[in-house]
Amino acid sequence: MKNSAIQKAVSLVVVGLGLLAAVPVFAQTGAVSGHCADDKGQAIVGYPIVIERQEVKGVYKTKTDKKGNYIYMGIPLGQYKVTLQDPTGKTVFFISKHVGLDPSPTIIDFDMAKERAEQAKSIESNPEAKKQQELNEKNAKEFAGLHALFEQGQALFEQKKYADAAATYEQALAMTKEGDRNQIVVLGRLADTYEKAHQYDKAVEDYRKALAATPNDALLHNSLGNALAEMGKIPEAQAEFQKSAELDPPNARMAYFNLGVVMYNSGHMDDAVAAFQKAAKADPTYADAFYWQGLALMGKATLQGEKVVAPEGTVDALQTYLKLEPTGKYASAAQQMLQAIQGGVQTEYKKTKKKG
Repeated sequence: MKNSAIQKAVSLVVVGLGLLAAVPVFAQTGAVSGHCADDKGQAIVGYPIVIERQEVKGVYKTKTDKKGNYIYMGIPLGQYKVTLQDPTGKTVFFISKHVGLDPSPTIIDFDMAKERAEQAKSIESNPEAKKQQELNEKNAKEFAGLHALFEQGQALFEQKKYADAAATYEQALAMTKEGDRNQIVVLGRLADTYEKAHQYDKAVEDYRKALAATPNDALLHNSLGNALAEMGKIPEAQAEFQKSAELDPPNARMAYFNLGVVMYNSGHMDDAVAAFQKAAKADPTYADAFYWQGLALMGKATLQGEKVVAPEGTVDALQTYLKLEPTGKYASAAQQMLQAIQGGVQTEYKKTKKKG
């Protein structure tokens, strides 16, 4: 009987210890809940709630329901940043709070009318904060006006109304600040517009102004090269294309291709071939680079009686183009050139072995 009683007592102790040991397992998590209301006191429906743990990385997400309420259960105890976002993911407001060992969820409400009122009160009592808010509001209004003009200019540009687009971009430019990123963007677009309107001197001037603020912009160097080429300033254009390619090697094909076209149009066939070869090397799938390479090489072809003798590499370039673009815009021309070369005509072309 005594042993039986002891065994029962031990069993009770063990069970008791088991229960005590189990308590922390359930007590180590908490919950957050709250109500979200807008400036007019109306429920904020369907907005994301992002709950971020601060001490250790952890992110939990939920949404407000039809009544503006939300709840998230089973999160570890600790300090959290709880953010109310709009449907686009933009932060509306956030609150930092500790989630502890409370039997009920930690309440974190978003009462925007109350929060705005407290913000305004805080700003009124702080002259520097008030000044900063006024500046922010002014900048926001100016940006809205700038953005509207920029969009208007873009619409006119797409309609090919370049004179009107340029005038609109000039208005937008007047609203920017010296050295500001917005100024650089507007200058670049204004220069693009002048280039399309064949006002190359103005285009060059604005490209250079933009590059003065951002000298490592490969696209601006490429665009400046195009405008200079249209003005017949070939050496300067060549330097800009080369600079563009050096600044952005992954996209160098565009700069080298443009350089090749400029060299071809100016009758510098050796330079054109070299540029097209670089474009093809930068992007071996760029079919146009191979076609123009073949075209430039054909510009160096000679006639021996009735025979066309094309430089080495011509056939390979044209065949590569056709392999990449068998029905491309230059396919017919490429086939005609190959027929002229290969139609029983001996050439200097020697087929090179393909690299494995």
